[in-house]
Amino acid sequence: MYQWHKGIAQWTIDDTIYLSVVFSWDLPEALRIAETSKKRVVIGGPAAKLAGIQTEELPYSALPFHNPLATFTTRGCPNSCAFCAVPRLEGDLVELDDFPIKPVVCDNNLLAASIKHFDRVIDRLKVLPFVDFNQGLEAERFTPYHAKRIKEIKHTKVRFALDSSVDYDPVKNAIEICRATGLNNIGIYVLIGFHDTPEDAKTRLEWVRSQKIRPTPMRYQPLDCAVKNSYVAPKWTEKDLMGMMRYYSRLRWLEHIPYDEYRGYKEIQKDLLWPIPLTSDEGR
Repeated sequence: MYQWHKGIAQWTIDDTIYLSVVFSWDLPEALRIAETSKKRVVIGGPAAKLAGIQTEELPYSALPFHNPLATFTTRGCPNSCAFCAVPRLEGDLVELDDFPIKPVVCDNNLLAASIKHFDRVIDRLKVLPFVDFNQGLEAERFTPYHAKRIKEIKHTKVRFALDSSVDYDPVKNAIEICRATGLNNIGIYVLIGFHDTPEDAKTRLEWVRSQKIRPTPMRYQPLDCAVKNSYVAPKWTEKDLMGMMRYYSRLRWLEHIPYDEYRGYKEIQKDLLWPIPLTSDEGR
């Protein structure tokens, strides 16, 4: 379910190669493919749109090529978060009349849709054995009604985001609603390296742990980032970012070690009989 295609999604129809590029740092490789291919190449996807190099729309959704279990029921978002590409790519929220019934729901802001649409989504997803609201639900819009309806799905993963210190109250309220309803499989994304400091990021990550939830750290990537993880925000160092990402992405193995005592990934590996795998990728 979580096997997302990490690079460029590529497929061929007749004599044309289509490339769907999600991240800006993959654009050079897409351009190289286009320059060296003997076939016609069409480059599309979020990164191509942001860079202004998409010449035409891809013939159909590239989503199955990135994860065959993923779906969208809406597009766009009414919020205008400074770190997010969605407003520039998709604009305001649009409810889709039809959508594939798949367990990984990737809506950018499902709860901004009408209750009628939300109910229709839940009714259609109820046939599945498991559903993951993978992109997250906006905590400030989350209500007991949403929780009650989501609980009708057999097994559900709900996710929220603690992007800044102003989100504590909404996220705490969302967690309480979930637990009161019996939704206990909860994930919290924590954006780090964007208009914050290492101390603020650590405080948010540790607050999530205090709620008995393992946080998922998401390293900020500028929308035009040419090299993944090359951006280091003011008041941060690369060592701070790498250390925080490595530690909080591996809490399943490291949570018995306080962060302040964390000595670094390579040193910890020396003390273990097996390497520590990466359990979550950096996001933007």
